[in-house]
Amino acid sequence: QRLRAELMGLFSRHLSPALADAMWARRAEFLDGGRPRPQALPVTVLFADLRGYSSLSERTAPEVLLDYVSAFTEAMAAEVQRHGGVVDDYAGDGIKADFGVPLASRTPEAVRDDARRAAACALAMRAALDRLNAAWTARGFPAAGMRVGLHSGDAVAGTIGGAERLKYTVVGDTVNTAARLEQLDASTHDFAAQPCRILLSGE
Repeated sequence: QRLRAELMGLFSRHLSPALADAMWARRAEFLDGGRPRPQALPVTVLFADLRGYSSLSERTAPEVLLDYVSAFTEAMAAEVQRHGGVVDDYAGDGIKADFGVPLASRTPEAVRDDARRAAACALAMRAALDRLNAAWTARGFPAAGMRVGLHSGDAVAGTIGGAERLKYTVVGDTVNTAARLEQLDASTHDFAAQPCRILLSGE
């Protein structure tokens, strides 16, 4: 029970029950001395970020701003869980999610399914943003925009940090590419007409 609690503590509380059970059943594949061993594996990484957050933060009361951001991250994390992903990190108004971890996909079809679920998650996040915007505008808040970036490829997954605070994460060029797709401002997009912009790599 202690080992299971420690293992689950490395991952977001938004881990789906099915993935948590599968991870525990297959723990011998990726655990070494009670913590995940580093492994290279194919993943699809998703980054999502609120657009216009900085300007909003400058003119909004702290408690209102945190409520705003919390509603956003909670809604998006719920979609990640629903689509079988793992919430890797939060960064202010942004969220990073991985599909294909911590259990490595063993076949090309399984790798493609990770990418399909990530893309479906992005579309579900777009719908969730529409619902949030409806609720926010009804309360007098401005509607928000969102940028999403997705990329598939090889990455390294494992734990970083010290003994007191370990964090499971995915690193590598695949992660960097997904982040740059989310951040890209060179492409034109009418956020007023469609608040969510999703960019996917060819991979």
